[in-house]
Parts: sequence; C-alpha cells; structure tokens
Amino acid sequence: MPKALKQDGQSLHPTPVPAAIVLEGPGSDQPPDDSESQFPSGPGLATVTQLMAPLQPAGWLGSKDQIQAELDGIGLAVRSFALKQPDQVMREVAAYSARLTELVVLLHRVEDRDRQYTQVRTRQVEKWLAELDRQFKIASRIVEVQRQDLALLNGQV
Repeated sequence: MPKALKQDGQSLHPTPVPAAIVLEGPGSDQPPDDSESQFPSGPGLATVTQLMAPLQPAGWLGSKDQIQAELDGIGLAVRSFALKQPDQVMREVAAYSARLTELVVLLHRVEDRDRQYTQVRTRQVEKWLAELDRQFKIASRIVEVQRQDLALLNGQV
C-alpha cells in the first residue's frame, strides 16, 4: 500500500479509520506502529485521502448512480480538508462548488422527466453546497488567524 503524505511530506498513519482523520504519533516523525493502533481496520472502512475528487466534464449529467459516485468522491475529499492547508481547501471548495452548482442546473432540466433527480438535487447536492459554504468560511477564518499570528510574531500589532 503506498504511503499517504501530507503536503509538507510527513507521513500519515496508513490504517483506514471510519469518520476520523489519522494523525501522526505524538512527538514523533514516524506514525505509530500498526500493532498499537487504537483505530479499527478492515474492509468497508473509509480512508481519508489527500487527493482532490475527480469531477466529471462540464455539461455531463450521467445516471443517478454516476451522480451518487461523484458526490461520494466529493464527500471523501471534504473529509480530508482538516489535513490540508486552508488556501488549498478554498481552491478545492471553489471547484466543487462550481461543479455542484452546474449539477443543480442540469438536474433542474431533467426533473420533469424523472422525479428521482429532484431527490438527488434537494437531498444531496444542495446539502453538499451548504457544507462547502461552511468549509470555505472555516478555511478563510483559519487564513485570518494565521495572518494575525504572523503579524504578532513580526511585532506589527
């Protein structure tokens, strides 16, 4: 299994965990040994990834299952935001938000012919748009806190 790396090159703990982000061992450059892990592992457990979710081409809608798969990929990427730098999070939020807004428009066009698309739009796509808005606000606040910390260190406050 390839090792996942943070942007600064530090290794992430390789054990998959459900709904959690694995961080390195305290005070260590190496992740904790797998035998000492407190996290469950095995098939069916989600793994947080650092990669950006693949997005479909502009104007592409696809079947309900294909849309679900794309939304699942975005959801996995959102879960990894805590491991990324806030400026990177803001760039990804912009890309995901643009794609989800496009999906809303495309879903509106086909809702009259197939009502299942209405449920996808209202129960999933719009929820993810709201979550991305929240994540953008969090990332922008982190940038501001970092700016203030830097100003304090430089004695500019």
